[in-house]
Amino acid sequence: MANKLLVFADTGIDDAMAIIYALQHPDVELAGIVGDFGNVIRDQALRNASYLLSLADRKGVPVIAGATRALNGEEPEFFPDIHGEEGLGPIRPPIPAERYANRTNFSRLFQVIKENPNEITIVVLGRCTTLAMAWMINPAVMKRVKATFLMGGAFLVPGNETELAEANFLGDATAANFVCTHAPNVTIVPLNVTRDALLTPADVNLINSKATTPLLRTIKPMLDFYYESYQVLEPGIQGTPQHDLTALMAAIDVPNLLDYKRRNVQIEDQGRYSSGLSIADFRPASGACSGPYCPRIAVRLDFSVFRTNVLDIFTRS
Repeated sequence: MANKLLVFADTGIDDAMAIIYALQHPDVELAGIVGDFGNVIRDQALRNASYLLSLADRKGVPVIAGATRALNGEEPEFFPDIHGEEGLGPIRPPIPAERYANRTNFSRLFQVIKENPNEITIVVLGRCTTLAMAWMINPAVMKRVKATFLMGGAFLVPGNETELAEANFLGDATAANFVCTHAPNVTIVPLNVTRDALLTPADVNLINSKATTPLLRTIKPMLDFYYESYQVLEPGIQGTPQHDLTALMAAIDVPNLLDYKRRNVQIEDQGRYSSGLSIADFRPASGACSGPYCPRIAVRLDFSVFRTNVLDIFTRS
């Protein structure tokens, strides 16, 4: 049975890698993509998702407009140095982002879920804003979601946006805290594991040597750009961390990819110095929680499983 995924993406390079993986995977049915602000403005995220779908000749997949800023109304910060001016590194999609302005689409989001009751797995690759709003607006429909996976957080490890916080949770800490404490069947895939999910330049060259479609041929220019950006952020890093791709792989339950622990989770959304900090009790004497409102947290990644699976999916004919 295919995994039905509804992907929420602020479509930068790492989101694009996750979307391409989903489009290539024989056991994934992409039920829709929700474009959110984050790496780029919301309209660019929508445009970039539509562009990737057009390259894959999958224009029937709905692209749904999400949030333009965080719940607190603050102006978001974008990351052109990491993801490029258009969000896909050096690639400039031939569609103006302005075409996607002035859209709201929560009715379409709810329709996708109602058409697939208890079958949809939501995968949030960016900010939690749209998901939190969906739960606030229509919890009756959202309860029909099978499970939710979040790429976000950093538990007992450094953040990547501040000393303490990971970018997705920091970008809307209020929404992240709401989802982690109010949504059932949540799995969090944090920097603890995604930081280890590296694709090296040699891996990228191998993928490119097997690329036979316009969609797959976008991977090398994007990841080459990403690698150069990461050499500035973390000099000497051996490849590019595939944060969002790891979360999507978790959502389809790639065997033996990740180990998990269940803990109650809170995201600091009031702290002067610690905004976006993801909090869970991992002290030796602390116990696991249970029940649908007790999130799973990924704590260990098997790199060999990650690399083998990714290369298999991206180099298939």
